[in-house]
Amino acid sequence: MKIQINQPVPVHGPGKRANNEDNLFPPPGAATVNDALFMVCDGVGGSEKGEVASDLACRSVSAYYQRHRITVSDDATVHNAIAFARAEIERYGRGNPGSQGMATTLTFLHLHERGATVAHIGDSRVYHVRNGKVRWCTRDHSYVNDLVKAGVITEEQARTHPRRNVIMRALQGGDADVQADIHHIADLAAGDYFFLCSDGILESVDDNALLKILSAPTSDDAKMEQVRKLCEQFSNDNYTAYLVPIHSVEMPMVELLSSESTVKKEAAKNEPVPKPANMNVWIMFAVLMFSSGWYFWHNRKPVPVKPKPVQVVVAKDSVIALHPVKPVKSVKPGKAKGHSKKDKKMR
Repeated sequence: MKIQINQPVPVHGPGKRANNEDNLFPPPGAATVNDALFMVCDGVGGSEKGEVASDLACRSVSAYYQRHRITVSDDATVHNAIAFARAEIERYGRGNPGSQGMATTLTFLHLHERGATVAHIGDSRVYHVRNGKVRWCTRDHSYVNDLVKAGVITEEQARTHPRRNVIMRALQGGDADVQADIHHIADLAAGDYFFLCSDGILESVDDNALLKILSAPTSDDAKMEQVRKLCEQFSNDNYTAYLVPIHSVEMPMVELLSSESTVKKEAAKNEPVPKPANMNVWIMFAVLMFSSGWYFWHNRKPVPVKPKPVQVVVAKDSVIALHPVKPVKSVKPGKAKGHSKKDKKMR
């Protein structure tokens, strides 16, 4: 498929903190409608240079994609790109004392010919929104989300939980076991939005507020300006987000035909199957037809056959007597006169 986007719109601010540890790719002001790779990373570590970790993650993953000229993402490609970023963070930590504990979250979106590939580590999120509804969203690798999944607290309680900033996964040097959750999306349509954000956005904009903003009949710039104002007013943490609007999605003819065939097959599956007629009725009908045929066959009247005229063929010099032949009188026994065969002559 061919995916065309509208101008991506970022927001990026420190909130009420002096240091901004968030980073994004492309950098603010650099994104165009021709971009296909987007990231938001939230540094972890405070004095341990979380802003360096988030910057290295963005630059390393994007460099890996550019260096290898990757046009389509699969699981292996994403894992390799993240492994490269982890190695770069580890290398930096070895050469810079005091930064060994730095880490970062990561959210990743790649648009390509097969659809969209999303990956994430930590509590930064990616939303896929269509017609004012969340079609899909990443699930945080966080302490409070584990409590929500276990049914201990509600999502509303998680928003104000004292340990809401504790994450269970992060991208950092030396942690080779960390794995990103990867999701592939093939169902894309014009008018869809992808919204990548750090947790600082979520302090001020919950899901309902986000959907209301994205559904408003305003420009994408106006939508993100409203997000920025809410974050400036209510967010204590750094806040960063990217809004990626889908302008159009063109399917190759082969995929269109395949999709139509799939739709027809699915429709056929959903068609009600007619119930078979009562078997006894069919048996009675067959017996009736057989009996009727037998009756008419054995009681049929013979059809009279009209005799065909007999054609007599004679030689040209033959003579045919036309006078009638006289009947032979019956002879009473004992009085008949006749001749033996030896006395009979031809007349």
